[in-house]
Amino acid sequence: MRRTILIALVIAATVVTALVAAPLFKTPAAPTTFSEAASMMTRTAVSVSLLFVWIIVAIVVTLMSGREVRYSSIEVRTSPLHCFALGLVAVTSFVLTAILFSYLIPYLVGLPLLIALAVFAVLTKVYGTIAVFHAIGTIVAGTRSRDVLLRRRWLRGDLAMVIIGVLLLGAIRLIPMVGTIAWGIASVFGVGSALATKFGRREPWFLVLRTAT
Repeated sequence: MRRTILIALVIAATVVTALVAAPLFKTPAAPTTFSEAASMMTRTAVSVSLLFVWIIVAIVVTLMSGREVRYSSIEVRTSPLHCFALGLVAVTSFVLTAILFSYLIPYLVGLPLLIALAVFAVLTKVYGTIAVFHAIGTIVAGTRSRDVLLRRRWLRGDLAMVIIGVLLLGAIRLIPMVGTIAWGIASVFGVGSALATKFGRREPWFLVLRTAT
């Protein structure tokens, strides 16, 4: 019960801090006109709407592939440097490959390749980011003992860990500059974990030839 109250207070404090700090980081001075205030409110509303979409997508993916998300989350927590390095290389490769494919568009080959690359990159980012949500939720609300976890009535499943993670990271996202950097770093970690675990299935990307003995 105490752990649940503590986690709720942490989430609430993070949200309040993000809402208070947003105007401070956004512009050198507070908005003085109605148009500036309306523009700031619009940006905040868009961020909240995107956060709501992320919550829905995270719930659907976790319900469909909870075990895979958990495996990728473990990879993030146990091998963070490997995930970050792999994600950084992957993101750079995506950008360079997209530039290369864009030169092939006049030859009717680049467009399908570019679309396929974009779909794969988006799927990798979405799945990997959800794995990062799970990792953050586990770090904040996880337990070191399985007995303690089994005694819990709340905050004990993969879905709960993902929701806690998306709320915390989403609250940080409301802070301009800081939120953008945090989500960018989370995306790199997510892409790296997705590729390192082959979307949680931990299978080799290519066929392994086995010689008969």
